[in-house]
Amino acid sequence: MRHAVKSSFVSNAKSSISVHDSIKNHPASGSETCLSLAALVPNARFFAGDDICFREIADDVNTAQQGELVVYSVGDDEPTAFIASALARGAVGILTEQILPCPLPQCVVGDVDLALAALNAKRLDRPDRRLLTIGVFGSAGKTTTSLMVSQLLRNMGLRTSYQTDLGDCDGVMQSTATESVPAGGALVQWLGDCCEAGAKTAVIELSEQDAKHGRYDAIEFDLLVITGTPQDDDDFGPSGLQCVLDRMTQSGVVVVSADSPAVLRTVRNHGANAFTYGVRNAADVSAKLIEQESGMSTLLMTHEAVTTVMESPLCGAAMASNHAAAAAIGVLLNQPLHEVVEHLGKLREIPGRMQVLSSFQCADVIIDSADSPDQIAAALRAARSMKQPGGRLWCVMAVDASDAPVHLALAGGHLERFSDKPIVTCGSESKEQFLAASHAVLDGVKDCALLRLVADDRRAIQWAINEASVRDTILWIGGIRQTGAKQERQRIQELSDLITASQNAMAEKAKRPSNPVHAVASDNQHPVILSMFKNEC
Repeated sequence: MRHAVKSSFVSNAKSSISVHDSIKNHPASGSETCLSLAALVPNARFFAGDDICFREIADDVNTAQQGELVVYSVGDDEPTAFIASALARGAVGILTEQILPCPLPQCVVGDVDLALAALNAKRLDRPDRRLLTIGVFGSAGKTTTSLMVSQLLRNMGLRTSYQTDLGDCDGVMQSTATESVPAGGALVQWLGDCCEAGAKTAVIELSEQDAKHGRYDAIEFDLLVITGTPQDDDDFGPSGLQCVLDRMTQSGVVVVSADSPAVLRTVRNHGANAFTYGVRNAADVSAKLIEQESGMSTLLMTHEAVTTVMESPLCGAAMASNHAAAAAIGVLLNQPLHEVVEHLGKLREIPGRMQVLSSFQCADVIIDSADSPDQIAAALRAARSMKQPGGRLWCVMAVDASDAPVHLALAGGHLERFSDKPIVTCGSESKEQFLAASHAVLDGVKDCALLRLVADDRRAIQWAINEASVRDTILWIGGIRQTGAKQERQRIQELSDLITASQNAMAEKAKRPSNPVHAVASDNQHPVILSMFKNEC
Protein backbone atom coordinates (compact mmCIF):
# COMPACT_ATOMS: atom_id res chain seq x y z
CA MET A 1 0.00 0.00 0.00
CA ARG A 2 1.43 3.37 -0.99
CA HIS A 3 1.61 6.19 1.53
CA ALA A 4 0.62 9.60 0.19
CA VAL A 5 1.00 12.90 2.00
CA LYS A 6 -1.93 15.24 2.12
CA SER A 7 -0.28 18.64 2.10
CA SER A 8 -0.81 22.20 1.06
CA PHE A 9 1.04 21.38 -2.16
CA VAL A 10 -1.30 18.50 -3.00
CA SER A 11 -4.60 19.90 -1.79
CA ASN A 12 -3.86 23.61 -2.43
CA ALA A 13 -5.86 24.43 0.68
CA LYS A 14 -6.07 28.02 1.83
CA SER A 15 -4.66 29.10 5.16
CA SER A 16 -7.09 29.79 7.97
CA ILE A 17 -5.20 32.99 8.75
CA SER A 18 -6.03 35.93 6.52
CA VAL A 19 -4.53 39.37 6.27
CA HIS A 20 -7.63 41.06 4.85
CA ASP A 21 -8.78 42.20 8.29
CA SER A 22 -5.45 43.92 8.84
CA ILE A 23 -5.52 46.02 5.62
CA LYS A 24 -6.45 49.65 6.05
CA ASN A 25 -6.15 52.89 4.13
CA HIS A 26 -2.95 54.71 4.92
CA PRO A 27 -3.85 58.00 6.58
CA ALA A 28 -1.08 59.87 4.81
CA SER A 29 -1.53 58.53 1.33
CA GLY A 30 -5.22 58.45 0.60
CA SER A 31 -6.05 55.30 -1.35
CA GLU A 32 -2.73 53.55 -0.70
CA THR A 33 -3.31 50.44 1.41
CA CYS A 34 -1.23 49.50 4.42
CA LEU A 35 -1.11 46.92 7.19
CA SER A 36 -2.29 47.36 10.75
CA LEU A 37 0.30 46.19 13.28
CA ALA A 38 -2.33 45.99 16.04
CA ALA A 39 -4.31 43.48 13.96
CA LEU A 40 -1.24 41.44 13.05
CA VAL A 41 0.24 41.39 16.59
CA PRO A 42 -2.81 41.50 18.86
CA ASN A 43 -0.95 40.95 22.16
CA ALA A 44 1.58 43.76 21.67
CA ARG A 45 1.70 46.99 23.67
CA PHE A 46 1.84 50.34 21.88
CA PHE A 47 3.39 53.61 23.01
CA ALA A 48 2.87 57.04 21.46
CA GLY A 49 -0.16 55.66 19.65
CA ASP A 50 -2.74 52.88 19.53
CA ASP A 51 -1.57 51.31 16.27
CA ILE A 52 1.07 51.52 13.55
CA CYS A 53 0.00 51.37 9.91
CA PHE A 54 2.85 50.47 7.58
CA ARG A 55 3.45 49.42 3.99
CA GLU A 56 6.48 47.16 4.38
CA ILE A 57 9.07 46.10 6.94
CA ALA A 58 12.47 47.66 6.29
CA ASP A 59 15.42 45.31 5.96
CA ASP A 60 17.63 47.87 7.69
CA VAL A 61 16.98 51.23 9.30
CA ASN A 62 19.65 52.85 7.10
CA THR A 63 17.81 51.79 3.93
CA ALA A 64 14.25 52.32 5.18
CA GLN A 65 11.75 54.09 2.94
CA GLN A 66 8.97 56.45 3.96
CA GLY A 67 5.98 54.57 5.38
CA GLU A 68 7.97 51.48 6.40
CA LEU A 69 8.24 49.80 9.81
CA VAL A 70 11.74 49.51 11.29
CA VAL A 71 12.88 46.82 13.74
CA TYR A 72 15.17 47.58 16.69
CA SER A 73 17.25 44.68 18.00
CA VAL A 74 18.60 45.11 21.52
CA GLY A 75 22.37 44.71 21.56
CA ASP A 76 22.72 44.85 17.78
CA ASP A 77 21.78 48.49 17.12
CA GLU A 78 23.05 51.68 18.78
CA PRO A 79 19.88 53.43 20.05
CA THR A 80 20.80 57.05 19.29
CA ALA A 81 21.96 56.35 15.73
CA PHE A 82 18.96 54.06 15.15
CA ILE A 83 16.46 56.72 16.25
CA ALA A 84 18.15 59.38 14.15
CA SER A 85 18.06 57.20 11.03
CA ALA A 86 14.43 56.19 11.61
CA LEU A 87 13.32 59.81 11.93
CA ALA A 88 15.39 60.99 8.99
CA ARG A 89 14.15 58.32 6.63
CA GLY A 90 10.46 58.73 7.45
CA ALA A 91 9.74 55.47 9.26
CA VAL A 92 6.17 55.25 10.57
CA GLY A 93 7.00 53.23 13.68
CA ILE A 94 9.39 50.94 15.53
CA LEU A 95 9.03 47.28 16.53
CA THR A 96 11.15 46.84 19.65
CA GLU A 97 11.66 44.93 22.89
CA GLN A 98 12.18 48.07 24.99
CA ILE A 99 10.82 51.62 24.91
CA LEU A 100 13.12 54.05 23.12
CA PRO A 101 13.33 57.82 23.75
CA CYS A 102 11.74 58.61 20.41
CA PRO A 103 8.53 60.42 19.30
CA LEU A 104 7.72 57.70 16.77
CA PRO A 105 4.96 55.17 17.66
CA GLN A 106 6.46 52.02 19.13
CA CYS A 107 5.21 48.44 19.36
CA VAL A 108 6.85 46.64 22.31
CA VAL A 109 7.00 42.83 22.27
CA GLY A 110 8.77 40.21 24.37
CA ASP A 111 10.93 38.84 21.54
CA VAL A 112 11.38 40.79 18.32
CA ASP A 113 12.36 37.77 16.21
CA LEU A 114 9.39 35.67 17.34
CA ALA A 115 7.03 38.59 16.82
CA LEU A 116 8.53 39.24 13.39
CA ALA A 117 8.01 35.58 12.47
CA ALA A 118 4.34 35.67 13.41
CA LEU A 119 3.97 39.05 11.71
CA ASN A 120 5.55 37.81 8.47
CA ALA A 121 3.46 34.64 8.52
CA LYS A 122 0.22 36.64 8.59
CA ARG A 123 1.47 39.41 6.31
CA LEU A 124 2.63 36.92 3.64
CA ASP A 125 -0.51 34.75 3.95
CA ARG A 126 1.25 31.74 5.52
CA PRO A 127 3.83 30.88 2.83
CA ASP A 128 4.58 27.56 4.56
CA ARG A 129 1.02 26.44 3.75
CA ARG A 130 1.44 27.31 0.09
CA LEU A 131 4.47 24.99 -0.19
CA LEU A 132 5.18 21.35 0.56
CA THR A 133 7.30 22.15 3.62
CA ILE A 134 9.86 19.52 4.66
CA GLY A 135 11.99 19.85 7.79
CA VAL A 136 15.17 17.84 8.42
CA PHE A 137 16.14 17.48 12.08
CA GLY A 138 18.66 15.32 13.91
CA SER A 139 22.09 14.83 15.41
CA ALA A 140 23.98 13.81 12.23
CA GLY A 141 23.37 13.76 8.48
CA LYS A 142 20.99 16.73 8.28
CA THR A 143 22.81 18.58 5.49
CA THR A 144 23.39 15.42 3.45
CA THR A 145 19.78 14.28 3.79
CA SER A 146 18.46 17.77 2.97
CA LEU A 147 20.49 17.89 -0.25
CA MET A 148 19.44 14.35 -1.18
CA VAL A 149 15.76 15.20 -0.69
CA SER A 150 16.20 18.40 -2.71
CA GLN A 151 17.90 16.45 -5.51
CA LEU A 152 15.04 13.94 -5.52
CA LEU A 153 12.33 16.60 -5.66
CA ARG A 154 14.04 18.52 -8.45
CA ASN A 155 14.43 15.38 -10.54
CA MET A 156 10.73 14.69 -9.98
CA GLY A 157 10.02 17.94 -11.80
CA LEU A 158 9.16 20.08 -8.77
CA ARG A 159 10.69 23.52 -8.40
CA THR A 160 12.46 23.08 -5.08
CA SER A 161 13.86 25.56 -2.58
CA TYR A 162 16.18 24.56 0.25
CA GLN A 163 18.13 25.93 3.20
CA THR A 164 21.24 24.02 4.38
CA ASP A 165 24.63 24.64 5.97
CA LEU A 166 26.24 24.39 2.52
CA GLY A 167 23.97 26.85 0.71
CA ASP A 168 20.41 27.76 -0.17
CA CYS A 169 18.11 28.15 -3.16
CA ASP A 170 14.77 29.93 -3.51
CA GLY A 171 13.77 27.74 -6.44
CA VAL A 172 15.60 29.88 -9.01
CA MET A 173 18.81 31.34 -7.58
CA GLN A 174 21.40 29.37 -5.60
CA SER A 175 23.61 31.19 -3.10
CA THR A 176 26.03 30.66 -0.22
CA ALA A 177 25.15 33.08 2.53
CA THR A 178 27.60 34.46 5.06
CA GLU A 179 25.07 33.89 7.86
CA SER A 180 23.85 30.64 9.35
CA VAL A 181 20.62 28.95 8.24
CA PRO A 182 17.83 31.45 9.04
CA ALA A 183 15.06 30.89 11.56
CA GLY A 184 12.24 32.98 12.96
CA GLY A 185 11.18 36.01 10.95
CA ALA A 186 13.97 35.67 8.38
CA LEU A 187 12.93 32.09 7.59
CA VAL A 188 9.27 33.05 7.07
CA GLN A 189 10.34 35.92 4.82
CA TRP A 190 12.51 33.48 2.82
CA LEU A 191 9.53 31.14 2.42
CA GLY A 192 7.54 34.07 1.06
CA ASP A 193 10.33 34.78 -1.44
CA CYS A 194 10.25 31.11 -2.48
CA CYS A 195 6.52 31.35 -3.19
CA GLU A 196 7.11 34.44 -5.34
CA ALA A 197 9.84 32.54 -7.22
CA GLY A 198 7.34 29.81 -8.10
CA ALA A 199 8.74 27.09 -5.82
CA LYS A 200 6.47 24.19 -4.95
CA THR A 201 8.53 22.61 -2.16
CA ALA A 202 10.84 23.84 0.60
CA VAL A 203 13.45 21.70 2.37
CA ILE A 204 14.78 23.25 5.59
CA GLU A 205 17.64 22.05 7.76
CA LEU A 206 16.53 22.60 11.35
CA SER A 207 18.57 23.55 14.40
CA GLU A 208 18.06 22.08 17.85
CA GLN A 209 18.62 25.40 19.62
CA ASP A 210 16.31 27.30 17.28
CA ALA A 211 13.63 24.67 17.82
CA LYS A 212 13.90 24.93 21.61
CA HIS A 213 13.72 28.72 21.45
CA GLY A 214 10.54 28.65 19.36
CA ARG A 215 12.09 29.97 16.14
CA TYR A 216 9.90 27.62 14.06
CA ASP A 217 6.61 28.32 15.82
CA ALA A 218 5.30 30.45 12.92
CA ILE A 219 5.49 27.61 10.37
CA GLU A 220 4.17 24.06 10.07
CA PHE A 221 5.75 21.04 8.41
CA ASP A 222 4.07 18.57 6.08
CA LEU A 223 6.99 16.16 6.35
CA LEU A 224 9.67 15.88 9.01
CA VAL A 225 12.80 13.77 8.52
CA ILE A 226 14.71 12.78 11.66
CA THR A 227 18.32 11.74 11.12
CA GLY A 228 20.89 10.32 13.52
CA THR A 229 19.87 9.78 17.15
CA PRO A 230 18.76 13.09 18.69
CA GLN A 231 18.49 12.71 22.45
CA ASP A 232 16.83 14.65 25.24
CA ASP A 233 19.28 16.77 27.20
CA ASP A 234 19.30 17.79 30.84
CA ASP A 235 17.93 21.25 30.12
CA PHE A 236 14.56 22.33 31.45
CA GLY A 237 11.57 22.30 29.15
CA PRO A 238 10.85 20.22 26.06
CA SER A 239 13.64 18.91 23.86
CA GLY A 240 14.27 20.15 20.35
CA LEU A 241 12.70 16.96 18.97
CA GLN A 242 9.47 17.52 20.90
CA CYS A 243 9.37 21.14 19.73
CA VAL A 244 9.60 20.27 16.03
CA LEU A 245 7.04 17.48 16.47
CA ASP A 246 4.66 20.13 17.78
CA ARG A 247 5.01 21.96 14.46
CA MET A 248 3.65 19.08 12.35
CA THR A 249 0.39 19.51 10.47
CA GLN A 250 -2.47 17.24 11.44
CA SER A 251 -1.95 15.06 8.37
CA GLY A 252 1.85 15.38 8.39
CA VAL A 253 4.21 12.40 8.46
CA VAL A 254 7.43 11.96 10.42
CA VAL A 255 10.13 9.94 8.62
CA VAL A 256 12.12 8.35 11.44
CA SER A 257 14.86 5.70 11.63
CA ALA A 258 13.85 2.24 12.80
CA ASP A 259 17.48 1.84 13.93
CA SER A 260 16.81 4.39 16.71
CA PRO A 261 14.12 2.77 18.89
CA ALA A 262 14.13 5.57 21.48
CA VAL A 263 13.49 8.25 18.86
CA LEU A 264 10.81 6.14 17.19
CA ARG A 265 9.13 5.63 20.55
CA THR A 266 9.16 9.39 21.20
CA VAL A 267 7.52 10.06 17.83
CA ARG A 268 4.79 7.47 18.42
CA ASN A 269 4.15 8.64 21.98
CA HIS A 270 3.68 12.13 20.58
CA GLY A 271 0.86 10.82 18.39
CA ALA A 272 2.53 11.69 15.09
CA ASN A 273 2.19 9.64 11.91
CA ALA A 274 5.44 7.66 11.62
CA PHE A 275 7.03 6.23 8.48
CA THR A 276 10.26 4.34 9.10
CA TYR A 277 13.52 3.82 7.26
CA GLY A 278 16.51 1.77 8.34
CA VAL A 279 19.73 -0.05 7.56
CA ARG A 280 19.83 -2.66 10.35
CA ASN A 281 16.23 -3.10 11.51
CA ALA A 282 13.07 -3.84 9.54
CA ALA A 283 11.48 -0.65 8.21
CA ASP A 284 9.00 0.69 5.66
CA VAL A 285 11.99 1.62 3.48
CA SER A 286 15.23 -0.27 4.12
CA ALA A 287 18.70 0.01 2.60
CA LYS A 288 21.09 -2.92 2.81
CA LEU A 289 24.76 -2.29 2.04
CA ILE A 290 25.86 -5.35 0.08
CA GLU A 291 29.17 -4.21 -1.44
CA GLN A 292 31.61 -1.35 -1.10
CA GLU A 293 34.68 -1.27 -3.31
CA SER A 294 36.76 1.24 -5.30
CA GLY A 295 34.86 4.20 -3.93
CA MET A 296 31.43 2.85 -4.91
CA SER A 297 28.79 1.33 -2.68
CA THR A 298 26.01 -0.98 -3.82
CA LEU A 299 22.71 -0.91 -1.91
CA LEU A 300 19.55 -2.96 -1.99
CA MET A 301 16.65 -0.55 -1.44
CA THR A 302 13.41 -2.25 -0.37
CA HIS A 303 9.85 -1.06 0.15
CA GLU A 304 7.14 -3.66 0.76
CA ALA A 305 7.57 -6.27 -2.01
CA VAL A 306 9.72 -4.11 -4.27
CA THR A 307 13.52 -4.26 -4.18
CA THR A 308 15.90 -2.38 -6.44
CA VAL A 309 19.67 -1.97 -6.69
CA MET A 310 21.34 1.38 -6.17
CA GLU A 311 24.95 2.39 -6.80
CA SER A 312 26.43 5.54 -5.29
CA PRO A 313 29.89 7.01 -4.65
CA LEU A 314 28.58 8.20 -1.27
CA CYS A 315 29.85 5.32 0.86
CA GLY A 316 29.33 4.07 4.40
CA ALA A 317 26.46 2.94 6.59
CA ALA A 318 25.61 6.54 7.53
CA MET A 319 25.23 7.49 3.87
CA ALA A 320 23.11 4.39 3.29
CA SER A 321 20.82 5.55 6.09
CA ASN A 322 20.60 9.03 4.55
CA HIS A 323 19.73 7.47 1.18
CA ALA A 324 16.97 5.43 2.83
CA ALA A 325 15.53 8.55 4.51
CA ALA A 326 15.46 10.45 1.22
CA ALA A 327 13.94 7.44 -0.56
CA ALA A 328 11.18 7.36 2.06
CA ILE A 329 10.20 10.90 1.00
CA GLY A 330 9.87 9.72 -2.60
CA VAL A 331 7.74 6.76 -1.57
CA LEU A 332 5.46 9.01 0.48
CA LEU A 333 4.98 11.16 -2.63
CA ASN A 334 3.79 8.09 -4.56
CA GLN A 335 6.90 7.75 -6.72
CA PRO A 336 7.97 4.28 -7.95
CA LEU A 337 10.94 3.00 -5.96
CA HIS A 338 13.12 2.38 -9.01
CA GLU A 339 12.65 6.00 -10.14
CA VAL A 340 13.43 7.28 -6.64
CA VAL A 341 16.66 5.26 -6.58
CA GLU A 342 17.60 6.50 -10.04
CA HIS A 343 17.10 10.13 -8.99
CA LEU A 344 19.13 9.74 -5.79
CA GLY A 345 21.98 8.07 -7.66
CA LYS A 346 22.57 11.27 -9.65
CA LEU A 347 23.98 13.02 -6.57
CA ARG A 348 27.67 12.13 -6.87
CA GLU A 349 29.40 14.28 -4.25
CA ILE A 350 28.62 16.58 -1.33
CA PRO A 351 31.39 19.02 -0.32
CA GLY A 352 32.85 18.19 3.06
CA ARG A 353 30.59 15.18 3.60
CA MET A 354 32.77 12.06 3.17
CA GLN A 355 34.32 13.80 0.16
CA VAL A 356 36.99 11.57 -1.41
CA LEU A 357 40.18 12.95 -2.99
CA SER A 358 41.78 10.01 -4.80
CA SER A 359 45.34 9.53 -5.99
CA PHE A 360 47.11 6.61 -7.70
CA GLN A 361 50.56 7.40 -6.27
CA CYS A 362 49.62 8.02 -2.61
CA ALA A 363 46.89 7.44 -0.06
CA ASP A 364 43.30 8.54 -0.68
CA VAL A 365 42.06 11.34 1.56
CA ILE A 366 38.47 11.69 2.82
CA ILE A 367 37.20 15.07 4.07
CA ASP A 368 34.31 15.16 6.53
CA SER A 369 33.01 18.06 8.58
CA ALA A 370 32.06 15.91 11.59
CA ASP A 371 32.38 17.84 14.84
CA SER A 372 30.14 16.09 17.40
CA PRO A 373 31.07 12.71 18.96
CA ASP A 374 28.23 10.93 17.13
CA GLN A 375 29.26 12.41 13.78
CA ILE A 376 32.94 11.58 14.38
CA ALA A 377 32.09 7.96 15.21
CA ALA A 378 29.93 7.64 12.08
CA ALA A 379 32.66 9.15 9.87
CA LEU A 380 35.34 6.84 11.32
CA ARG A 381 33.17 3.75 10.80
CA ALA A 382 32.44 4.76 7.21
CA ALA A 383 36.11 5.50 6.47
CA ARG A 384 37.22 2.19 7.97
CA SER A 385 34.81 0.33 5.72
CA MET A 386 36.15 2.25 2.70
CA LYS A 387 39.87 1.55 3.20
CA GLN A 388 41.61 -0.97 0.95
CA PRO A 389 42.37 -4.51 2.17
CA GLY A 390 45.65 -4.52 4.06
CA GLY A 391 45.68 -0.73 4.32
CA ARG A 392 45.62 1.36 7.46
CA LEU A 393 43.25 4.14 8.46
CA TRP A 394 44.90 7.44 9.34
CA CYS A 395 42.78 10.10 10.99
CA VAL A 396 43.68 13.78 11.25
CA MET A 397 41.26 15.38 13.72
CA ALA A 398 41.23 19.17 14.06
CA VAL A 399 40.01 20.11 17.53
CA ASP A 400 38.43 23.33 18.74
CA ALA A 401 39.17 24.57 22.25
CA SER A 402 35.61 25.90 22.50
CA ASP A 403 34.22 22.35 22.44
CA ALA A 404 33.13 20.86 25.75
CA PRO A 405 35.88 18.71 27.38
CA VAL A 406 33.50 15.74 27.65
CA HIS A 407 32.87 15.90 23.89
CA LEU A 408 36.61 16.04 23.19
CA ALA A 409 37.17 13.05 25.45
CA LEU A 410 34.47 11.06 23.63
CA ALA A 411 36.02 12.03 20.30
CA GLY A 412 39.41 10.81 21.57
CA GLY A 413 37.92 7.46 22.49
CA HIS A 414 36.43 7.06 19.00
CA LEU A 415 39.74 8.12 17.46
CA GLU A 416 41.66 5.46 19.38
CA ARG A 417 39.08 2.75 18.70
CA PHE A 418 38.60 3.12 14.95
CA SER A 419 41.84 4.56 13.52
CA ASP A 420 45.26 2.93 13.19
CA LYS A 421 47.24 6.18 13.03
CA PRO A 422 45.43 8.97 14.93
CA ILE A 423 46.69 12.56 14.71
CA VAL A 424 45.28 15.48 16.72
CA THR A 425 45.82 18.96 15.31
CA CYS A 426 44.29 22.44 15.22
CA GLY A 427 43.99 25.51 13.03
CA SER A 428 46.22 28.56 13.33
CA GLU A 429 43.54 30.43 15.29
CA SER A 430 43.45 27.74 18.03
CA LYS A 431 47.16 27.20 18.65
CA GLU A 432 47.16 28.94 22.01
CA GLN A 433 44.43 26.64 23.34
CA PHE A 434 45.70 23.51 21.60
CA LEU A 435 47.44 22.10 24.67
CA ALA A 436 44.29 22.29 26.81
CA ALA A 437 42.13 20.83 24.02
CA SER A 438 44.56 17.96 23.35
CA HIS A 439 44.63 17.11 27.07
CA ALA A 440 40.83 16.86 26.99
CA VAL A 441 41.11 14.48 24.01
CA LEU A 442 43.69 12.36 25.84
CA ASP A 443 41.31 12.02 28.80
CA GLY A 444 39.24 9.65 26.66
CA VAL A 445 42.22 7.61 25.41
CA LYS A 446 43.68 4.51 27.07
CA ASP A 447 46.99 4.39 25.16
CA CYS A 448 48.11 8.03 25.04
CA ALA A 449 51.31 7.12 23.18
CA LEU A 450 49.21 6.09 20.18
CA LEU A 451 48.21 9.67 19.36
CA ARG A 452 50.48 12.15 17.61
CA LEU A 453 49.93 15.84 18.44
CA VAL A 454 50.70 18.42 15.74
CA ALA A 455 49.78 22.05 16.47
CA ASP A 456 49.49 22.95 12.77
CA ASP A 457 46.76 21.44 10.57
CA ARG A 458 48.69 22.05 7.33
CA ARG A 459 51.78 20.25 8.58
CA ALA A 460 49.63 17.45 10.04
CA ILE A 461 47.89 16.55 6.78
CA GLN A 462 51.09 16.93 4.74
CA TRP A 463 52.97 14.64 7.11
CA ALA A 464 50.17 12.05 6.99
CA ILE A 465 50.16 12.04 3.16
CA ASN A 466 53.96 11.68 3.05
CA GLU A 467 54.08 8.84 5.58
CA ALA A 468 51.01 6.84 4.50
CA SER A 469 51.34 4.04 1.97
CA VAL A 470 49.40 3.82 -1.28
CA ARG A 471 46.94 1.32 0.23
CA ASP A 472 46.21 3.49 3.25
CA THR A 473 43.27 5.87 3.71
CA ILE A 474 43.45 9.23 5.47
CA LEU A 475 40.35 10.76 7.06
CA TRP A 476 40.21 14.46 7.89
CA ILE A 477 37.54 15.42 10.43
CA GLY A 478 36.76 18.70 12.20
CA GLY A 479 37.92 22.24 11.63
CA ILE A 480 35.42 22.87 8.82
CA ARG A 481 32.20 24.14 10.42
CA GLN A 482 31.82 27.90 10.02
CA THR A 483 29.17 30.49 10.80
CA GLY A 484 27.88 30.64 7.22
CA ALA A 485 27.66 28.53 4.09
CA LYS A 486 30.08 30.78 2.19
CA GLN A 487 32.80 30.52 4.84
CA GLU A 488 32.32 26.75 5.14
CA ARG A 489 32.56 26.22 1.38
CA GLN A 490 35.69 28.38 1.28
CA ARG A 491 37.26 26.36 4.10
CA ILE A 492 36.46 23.08 2.32
CA GLN A 493 37.98 24.43 -0.90
CA GLU A 494 41.14 25.59 0.88
CA LEU A 495 41.54 22.19 2.51
CA SER A 496 40.88 20.37 -0.79
CA ASP A 497 43.50 22.51 -2.57
CA LEU A 498 46.06 21.82 0.16
CA ILE A 499 45.46 18.07 0.05
CA THR A 500 45.53 17.95 -3.76
CA ALA A 501 48.80 19.92 -3.82
CA SER A 502 50.35 17.55 -1.26
CA GLN A 503 49.18 14.50 -3.23
CA ASN A 504 50.62 15.94 -6.46
CA ALA A 505 53.94 16.70 -4.76
CA MET A 506 54.02 13.14 -3.42
CA ALA A 507 53.26 11.76 -6.90
CA GLU A 508 56.08 13.82 -8.46
CA LYS A 509 58.45 12.60 -5.77
CA ALA A 510 57.47 8.99 -6.50
CA LYS A 511 58.25 9.46 -10.21
CA ARG A 512 61.81 10.61 -9.56
CA PRO A 513 64.38 7.76 -9.39
CA SER A 514 65.61 7.13 -5.89
CA ASN A 515 68.75 5.10 -6.80
CA PRO A 516 71.29 6.71 -9.18
CA VAL A 517 72.81 3.32 -10.04
CA HIS A 518 69.50 2.10 -11.40
CA ALA A 519 69.04 5.38 -13.23
CA VAL A 520 72.35 4.99 -15.09
CA ALA A 521 71.49 1.41 -15.96
CA SER A 522 68.17 2.51 -17.34
CA ASP A 523 69.68 5.32 -19.41
CA ASN A 524 72.48 3.21 -20.97
CA GLN A 525 70.31 0.14 -21.50
CA HIS A 526 73.28 -1.97 -20.30
CA PRO A 527 73.88 -3.72 -16.99
CA VAL A 528 76.31 -2.01 -14.63
CA ILE A 529 79.44 -4.10 -13.95
CA LEU A 530 80.61 -3.69 -10.39
CA SER A 531 84.30 -2.94 -9.85
CA MET A 532 85.01 -6.25 -8.10
CA PHE A 533 84.10 -8.18 -11.27
CA LYS A 534 85.82 -5.99 -13.88
CA ASN A 535 89.13 -7.93 -13.84
CA GLU A 536 87.34 -11.19 -14.57
CA CYS A 537 85.73 -9.63 -17.64
